[in-house]
Amino acid sequence: MINTVEQQFRSYSQIVGEIPDNLESEKFITVERVPPIKVYSLGFQPAKFIPEIPRWFLKKYADPDFTILDPFCGSGTTLLEAIQQNISAYWLDYHPLSCLICQVKTTVFSTQEILEATTQIIEKTSTQKFAPATINFSNKDFWFQQPVQEGLELLREQILLAESSLQPLLWLAFASTVRKTSNMNDGMILAARRSHIEKIPIRSRSDVFQYFQHYVKQSIEAFVEWNPFLNKFDAKIQQLSSQDARQLPEQLKVDAIITSPPYINAIDYVWASKFELHWLGLVNSNQERLNLYSKEIGTERIPKQECKELGKTGYLHLDRLIEDIYYGKRYQATSGQNQLRSRVVYQYFMDMKSHFLQSLKVLKKGGYYCFSVGDVSNICGVEIPVASLLSEIAFDLGFKQIFTFNLLLKNRRLNLPRNVNWAGTIKHDTTIVLEKLN
Repeated sequence: MINTVEQQFRSYSQIVGEIPDNLESEKFITVERVPPIKVYSLGFQPAKFIPEIPRWFLKKYADPDFTILDPFCGSGTTLLEAIQQNISAYWLDYHPLSCLICQVKTTVFSTQEILEATTQIIEKTSTQKFAPATINFSNKDFWFQQPVQEGLELLREQILLAESSLQPLLWLAFASTVRKTSNMNDGMILAARRSHIEKIPIRSRSDVFQYFQHYVKQSIEAFVEWNPFLNKFDAKIQQLSSQDARQLPEQLKVDAIITSPPYINAIDYVWASKFELHWLGLVNSNQERLNLYSKEIGTERIPKQECKELGKTGYLHLDRLIEDIYYGKRYQATSGQNQLRSRVVYQYFMDMKSHFLQSLKVLKKGGYYCFSVGDVSNICGVEIPVASLLSEIAFDLGFKQIFTFNLLLKNRRLNLPRNVNWAGTIKHDTTIVLEKLN
């Protein structure tokens, strides 16, 4: 159902439920969402891709033999939609926790076996007096109380002994337990304590075990709903060996790419999940965690020497914006920040250009590239029209834009410890559909 509402001098089409196939291009819309099934909510992933967008695309453009790719798979939203529409999908993500989330959501689990394994784990951990000490990373004692560390170590030890086919789901419940029992304030995305928000409670081993059981129970409830969909699915879901969206296997051929690229300068996904990465053993050292940034598009971890150079993309409007940030024409940040942010913007668009070139190689002739990204990002007081700039770059490489709409975001501000007055908020997500010309 579509109604039209006025908001701050702009007309929005108000949609209840699904985005209709016959939506007109260039529309601004709001969506009153129907609560999705529980599997969508499993796993920590900031700024999740909402399912209504890949669902709309598949219903509008896909046919029964369609094959798709999501190169920034995140929490697996595109995969869940593909499964429900019986469409084959390939996927990749550079982030180990995202890979675990996607692996779990595309696997059938026996809920009875998960329940029995969890009962055994709790029985064994509850009777053990001494806990091992196997996990080390910087500031661990600051972020995790000693009884919590012991409880997590005991859970780790028992999960490693569980049936290998059950371990992925148990690890995902463990990841949620890690986050909940840390000394981070609830609701925070990045590791930061704010004393003015909430006092951190004193926690025991038992608290850790109870949270683990809680998250396992949530997972079991989700898979009671989700397993029937997986059991009916007779197409193919396959993880690619590549973990870098700038390096796609040339032998791969797909009909469409459906994805939500990283928001520029918005979320540090490696920092956001640093505790889970270490406690799950997805990285074995601080340096191994930091190495993940080399695969991240939009990373802020750029060598100082590179930041001294004013980046030139060859796109006139974009280069003027990058220059305005570099020289602080709108806002003078603290020492070096203008140059860093300028380089982040430059590198983001150059990385996305590399990704678009790779995408052209794997898309069939006439194939589609559908992406959803924040429309405008404010960086050092300079408004970067991210969506339109990406569309311009894609056009230059061999795509044409065939459809677009803008979705009003209801939760515009992420809970991040960023005390600056130039970061701004993203008002809309822009969805753009491109078509490969040759």
